[in-house]
Amino acid sequence: MKKKLLVIYSIILLFASQICVSDIFVTYISGECKVDINGNGMWEEAVIDMKLKDTSVIKTKSAGLIEIQVDNDLLSFGENSIVRLKDVLLRLGEKKKLGWLKTVSKFTKIVGRGDETYVKTATAGVRGEDTGVGELEWFEEIDEEGSEQLKFQDAKSLFHDGQYVKAIPLFTELITDVEIGPFRNEIAYYLGTSLFHNLQYQKALNYLAESITDKNTYYYETALIHYAITHYLLKNYAEAIISFSLYSEDFSRGKLLPFAIFMLGKCYKDLGNREKARAYFFEVSRNYKESEFYQDALTEINSL
Repeated sequence: MKKKLLVIYSIILLFASQICVSDIFVTYISGECKVDINGNGMWEEAVIDMKLKDTSVIKTKSAGLIEIQVDNDLLSFGENSIVRLKDVLLRLGEKKKLGWLKTVSKFTKIVGRGDETYVKTATAGVRGEDTGVGELEWFEEIDEEGSEQLKFQDAKSLFHDGQYVKAIPLFTELITDVEIGPFRNEIAYYLGTSLFHNLQYQKALNYLAESITDKNTYYYETALIHYAITHYLLKNYAEAIISFSLYSEDFSRGKLLPFAIFMLGKCYKDLGNREKARAYFFEVSRNYKESEFYQDALTEINSL
């Protein structure tokens, strides 16, 4: 009987280990891209449909681009990148645990679509004020034939459809255009947010930092919240606290204010300051009972 139970238990373990292993393969390649399948220093040229492991390392050279499928997630990595799939899988796991990211993502997709609260103001750049300037007019100064204008339109459409993998190369091309000038920060917002959703947090941070330099732009609020979250995911808790606090000051009636307060509690909790963490969680539970983060705040309070 014991032997039979041992066999059954072994089969269950084997099945469990198989379903936990991610299905990873290459879907697209451009330029020079190499893969170290087993992470032992044995590099080979990447090819379409190449099966990868959690131990694999990806390396792209100048002008290189590789796209991979990880279960149901599509990710891309641009030129001069070194990517360890163990890190990618870890970040995917963390992202799936953080249900509040869905709320932030929904909010992000509203911005730039012509929503009444966030009207595009290319010249004045003031939130909520419609100057009558079309969202793409500023590109006419760059290219009268409209190639840059169309590229930006295509990239934004992909962005709002959640196709960040396809949007990233277009935004990257736009931001490297020397004639973009003062409009670089706007593209930096879209590129930084796209990289954020593509799990490339360090690269995203650099562009998001550019995009929050002007508080009067229509995208400042979402840029700031993504900048703060990125610091949190990179475990830069002190910087995250500064950014979430800034959001609370600048947007005292913002849609994501309960989220910012909740995240301040998370930051202090991760820093080991239980007293301050509890205070922020209590603030959410007292003042934002209709918020999506109310129940999360109660859970955090009970865990302290």
